[in-house]
Amino acid sequence: MNVLGVLGGMGPLASAEFLKTLYETNVRIPEQEMPRVLLDSDPAFPDRTTAIGGPAALDLGRRLDQSLGDLLSRGASALVVACFTAHHFLPLVEPAVRARVVSLVDLTVDGLRRGAGRHLMLCTRGTRAARVFEDAPGWDDVAGRVALPEESDQELIHSLIYRLKAHGGEPRVAAEIDRLRLRYGCSGVVLGCTEFHLVARPLVARYGDGNVVDALRTVALTLPALLTTPQKELSHAG
Repeated sequence: MNVLGVLGGMGPLASAEFLKTLYETNVRIPEQEMPRVLLDSDPAFPDRTTAIGGPAALDLGRRLDQSLGDLLSRGASALVVACFTAHHFLPLVEPAVRARVVSLVDLTVDGLRRGAGRHLMLCTRGTRAARVFEDAPGWDDVAGRVALPEESDQELIHSLIYRLKAHGGEPRVAAEIDRLRLRYGCSGVVLGCTEFHLVARPLVARYGDGNVVDALRTVALTLPALLTTPQKELSHAG
């Protein structure tokens, strides 16, 4: 059986919620037929936003390379890095390792391409500064339907992310997201930070599944295919 390797801990509550989603979405009877998942939850990774453009970038890249390589050596056939901002550092990873990574950025672009309506981007300051989405292949095809928050609202979104890191999926965060969505006249949201997976369920209940672009949920829904399809080598920051 092919194995999914997840590099998490960035933050730990979000990657733990992702593991729960993986198994809830892929329930099998008997349980011995459920997928094998290797989760390396490592909260000691340096802050990704702070590392962008700074001296910690090379160290973060080396740690990514080592941790992802370790997951492969333990039997993983496909890899997920459960942090969008960390995707900026994937070009620092050895190509043979990078080729096994399922890009959450690519899955997000594909999800937007399949959907309709206008979506509000919810991501970290670092993801915006590094243009993780804007420089991704295919972004130009969907950019017209994505609202990028103004600076003050981007700061608010960044603060919501750190509230989720500290307190988990509190209902007040979903309410703040809804207020921002209405301000930008959007029908849905892009969960461009994995912390927002902690509130994906109430957002889906409020907006409908097609209006919440959540790459982690896409991984869970398409896991059998992801584990049997060779991963293309990433050639961009996403």
